Amino acid sequence: MLRTLPIFASLIGRFALTNAIPTGDLPLSDAVEAQRIDPRQTAYWKPPMKSNIQFILTGIPDVDEDFIRPNAGIYEVDMFYTPDTTIKKMNDLGQKVICYFSAATAENWRDDYSQFQRQDLGKELPDWPGERYLDIRRDNVFKVIQKRIDLAKQKGCNAIEPDNVDVYSNDNGFTPAIVPDDTIKYLHKVSAYARSLGMSVGIKNCVEILGDIFDDVDFAISEQCVQYLNCTAYANFTTAPAPGKEGKPVFEVEYVNYTYTGEWSDDGVALTPTAFRTQNVDFPGLKDEKLRRKLCNLDEPGVTVDSPYLKINTIIKTLALDGFIMFCDGSVERTRTKDVGQKKNAGDMVVRRGWAREKMWRRSMGLPV
Repeated sequence: MLRTLPIFASLIGRFALTNAIPTGDLPLSDAVEAQRIDPRQTAYWKPPMKSNIQFILTGIPDVDEDFIRPNAGIYEVDMFYTPDTTIKKMNDLGQKVICYFSAATAENWRDDYSQFQRQDLGKELPDWPGERYLDIRRDNVFKVIQKRIDLAKQKGCNAIEPDNVDVYSNDNGFTPAIVPDDTIKYLHKVSAYARSLGMSVGIKNCVEILGDIFDDVDFAISEQCVQYLNCTAYANFTTAPAPGKEGKPVFEVEYVNYTYTGEWSDDGVALTPTAFRTQNVDFPGLKDEKLRRKLCNLDEPGVTVDSPYLKINTIIKTLALDGFIMFCDGSVERTRTKDVGQKKNAGDMVVRRGWAREKMWRRSMGLPV
């Protein structure tokens, strides 16, 4: 996540390797050899480099009145809970839809849980009873995930985000150990299959292997990179690494708590955005506009929303990942959502997983946790 320039300047020498896209600094068991689908030669949709996005993983967008707000252009939603009629309506309203599902854990509240075999299942995730890591090396795991990708296609998703694929960085219970190269190979298969069905593919976190999976994904998602000091790895992702390649867009999510004493318009726009009072427990000395500018990397002289320091697309949400969204220009909107009876708070689950990943990364770099 994003960091301010003074921190960047003080750490760039010490962590130069960390802050570049890793391209070979991790031991890989075997080379990955397979035919890739070249995204430049296909017609499927890919997010533009500079894009807005809205993430909703608690509830689903309510489009029953042929209306959606904000007009972000891209929404990410839970693939299982979001009906195909909602996704079609969102497309009709001009919104591309990224469908979220876990590609490396088995959740016993999902309809396809019984399709996983006993040998596929590893340890249960801490704090999440009923969810277990998957051995992504096993053929049956990929077969089940292929069916999930098929479902995404059937529902009309424009892209997928297969989450939790950094199973190598967690205490997953598998022997022999899952290594980063296993994730690279797995993502290659997932990507090739999704692209063959006309959907683009994104990756969340996995900062250690961003360089190795560059050709297999069409966009990246980062959480809290301001706090965790690794935004430059994602920023490098937006730059073509070699002639003939294209940079990839990055969507960055930062989190706040807030109170609001102003009013909302009928269509979900905060009429007095300056009335928001925001805080983030990781930046106790910053509030409101100063906090927003830091989270958006706008707190250096000469940097503006239109001329950012890093070419990443930042939005500000709450941990619930519900309809609330704050943009870097200070405007705030909220998407109408419907409760679909989710058994877990999906947004909080995503954040907890991200924090677990970051703790492991920070320890490996000798940074405080």
